[in-house]
Amino acid sequence: MIISDSKIINIITHYVGNKLRDEGYDLSKAPSNLDNESTDYYLKYFLEAFKTEEKFRFTHPTDVAMNEIFNITERIFDDNETFIEASQDITKLLYSHSEHPKINEGALHVVSFTDLAYAGMKCEALGIFKSETNVPFLKMEKGSMNYQLTHDAGYELNGLDKGAIIIKTTNEDYEILVFDKNGARSDSKFWIDDFLQVELISNDFYQTTEVMKVTREFIKNTVSEEFEISKPDQMDLLNRSMDYLKNTETYDKNEFLDSVLHDDGLKQSFRTFTDDHLSEMNVPESFPISGVAVKKMSRSFKSVLKLDKNFHVYIHGDRNKIEKGVDEHGRKYYKIYFDKED
Repeated sequence: MIISDSKIINIITHYVGNKLRDEGYDLSKAPSNLDNESTDYYLKYFLEAFKTEEKFRFTHPTDVAMNEIFNITERIFDDNETFIEASQDITKLLYSHSEHPKINEGALHVVSFTDLAYAGMKCEALGIFKSETNVPFLKMEKGSMNYQLTHDAGYELNGLDKGAIIIKTTNEDYEILVFDKNGARSDSKFWIDDFLQVELISNDFYQTTEVMKVTREFIKNTVSEEFEISKPDQMDLLNRSMDYLKNTETYDKNEFLDSVLHDDGLKQSFRTFTDDHLSEMNVPESFPISGVAVKKMSRSFKSVLKLDKNFHVYIHGDRNKIEKGVDEHGRKYYKIYFDKED
């Protein structure tokens, strides 16, 4: 997303509190004043946190046409004169879902964009952003004789707490980018599941991520429970999984099983463990592998052998170069073979 090309058409800011604590909300009756010198900073604040690999779409248990944010978005795009009233409805809706005790009060910004660079297009978009974390900063103002040293409070440029950008990709379709600083915490799920009511679009990034998550879970937990496999052998499976995903353009489940899990029992266990989950998450048995997803998830595929509190052994390659044993005193040990010491 190229931030510098984006333009803010309308912006309005409301206050929204925690409903459980009965903090209420305060609705603005006119758009916010945004001076030209500050516009670039606000564009950065609103847009820089979003990553375009994970894309969402509106959903609803009965009919997507009953999704409230979807309907409010349609109103704004159909008639910009409804912007203020629609933004107030968004604030009321968010307040109605702000019932978890850990949800913070804050400023809610509703923003209309044009020329938003997305997927090779210039798009119109609606942004919904919440600012919760107010931090102190120092002020140093030079006077005629000396400096005046004071402080104030405000929001960091990289400190956005929650956000959604609803991008109009065609006349009848939207793609949505979502950000929540709290990640997958239980108190943050209300933003995606309850307030926005959106679900991930099953593209190659999403599919690759889901396969890697369930593969890691299988190797780290199920393999150790069902099979007598040593830690180095588990790490070898992780390494082989990562090698397959890094060096293959298209994921094929049968090919993956043959390349990574050489044992028939492991293959069947993997299918039993993963089939229902991947089917539920709408992941097919074959799809193009996303290099971005592999790179992102590779951090969680690190093969680290932790020995008490004394040693961490990183195992990257040949499993045959590490042996486990027990000496005559009953002490466990690993023997490691190598050709070159760096």
